[in-house]
Amino acid sequence: MFDQLTPNVKKLLIINIAVYFFAQLYNENFFIQYFAFFNPILPNTQELLNPVFKPWQFLTYMFMHGSVGHLFSNMLGLFIFGPALETYMGSKKFIIYYLITGIGAALLNTGLNIYDMSKLAVDSEAFFREAVIPMVGASGAIFGILAAFAFIFPNVEMMLLFFPFPIKAKYFVAMYGIYELVQGTAGIQTGIAHFAHLGGLITGLILLKFFGFSKRNYY
Repeated sequence: MFDQLTPNVKKLLIINIAVYFFAQLYNENFFIQYFAFFNPILPNTQELLNPVFKPWQFLTYMFMHGSVGHLFSNMLGLFIFGPALETYMGSKKFIIYYLITGIGAALLNTGLNIYDMSKLAVDSEAFFREAVIPMVGASGAIFGILAAFAFIFPNVEMMLLFFPFPIKAKYFVAMYGIYELVQGTAGIQTGIAHFAHLGGLITGLILLKFFGFSKRNYY
């Protein structure tokens, strides 16, 4: 099974797993402080720029994970959907696509967070929470992967553990996107960056058009 993995999918799996366990063994707080993604702007403050934000966090945050479960769910998505996409796109375009969708996820999520913070009192607990709680995880990039799979292979039928009958990829991803939008706007699940997931999905769809990929309707 593992010998069928494509080169960049394999590298991404190794790097993500290695970073998580190295951070656990070495100094998790150090890794979070320097490599997780913090909102770069603190609106309505004299400093304006968040002192804990570093430019490289736009990339490094997607290799950080908050728990084994978080890591497993993201890597499972990469493991299942990544190889077909890398084979179709080519390794170079695949890794570019993966990284840019992760960046797009961070941009959308932080843009909305900054807007929310601008309406809060600077000395409030909610403002402080947005300033110091970082975003971690490959979820945004994985949603980009899901968007690409549903667009390129829309009619592939998938069997899901929580779904009693096969569902085509295009319907599964559309339903997942609606679910994330509802959860994000309702604020039901705190601690989950639903709009980062949507940011990865939207960025992915834009990139697919830019790269000129087409649907493979015979799948």
